[in-house]
Amino acid sequence: MEAELTRPISAAQADAIERAHAPGPLSEVIASGTFTGQGALEMTRKDVATMATGEWLNDEMVNFTIGTMADREMARCGGAQPRVHFFNTFFVRKLSSHTDGGDGYNYGAVRRWTTKKKLGYDVLECDKVIIPVHQGIHWVLAVIDLAAKCVRFYDSLLGDDKGLVKDLLRWVRDEWKNKKDADVDTDGWSVEIPKDIPRQMNGCDCGVFMLKYADYIATGCPLTFHQRDMEYFRQRIVADAMEKGISVRTLPYN
Repeated sequence: MEAELTRPISAAQADAIERAHAPGPLSEVIASGTFTGQGALEMTRKDVATMATGEWLNDEMVNFTIGTMADREMARCGGAQPRVHFFNTFFVRKLSSHTDGGDGYNYGAVRRWTTKKKLGYDVLECDKVIIPVHQGIHWVLAVIDLAAKCVRFYDSLLGDDKGLVKDLLRWVRDEWKNKKDADVDTDGWSVEIPKDIPRQMNGCDCGVFMLKYADYIATGCPLTFHQRDMEYFRQRIVADAMEKGISVRTLPYN
């Protein structure tokens, strides 16, 4: 699987990437789709522009990429119960105002995000829940490992966010109570903030690091990538997105 995450970009994919970055109306939709647990998403030229070297990723680009990962996971499990559930970037913003400088917690705002009727599967039966987090000007990743009873926080600048971790543990308790009518004690859960992880060496690649943490963790691969791989991954992310949506390979240059 690790080889699949770093496979060479084909000539056709390179062409699609070039056309995605070609001049044109920033609002032009160049890929779209309906994704597992994410609903309908669109990717515009403006979103793709955030994948250029030195740019910061926006929510739309992150969420489209998360959608491709969620679809891949559902395909892997044959359309049944996935091992991994992916939230989009708005989950933490709805759940907790901590990342925006507040101290609020609002389970009610996300309670219906995880109904079995909506998703088609049981989130609490997943092994892991992967959560992209935007800390204003920095992207990090949180992972709730339901199987191991652990919350992990991945930051390419090796920071932490104890407030967020506390809120995620509280979400686990509330989710069990709401969906299973069961009381779960998370006091014995572990909290890990790994430091021996790939680190960014600039001020712009945090979003790419975050997405690759998610990608590798979801597929069970060790985090073996480096800063030098970020340019490739920026292209890989666009290529994978184009394969999931409306390809601009059929569109003329502007």
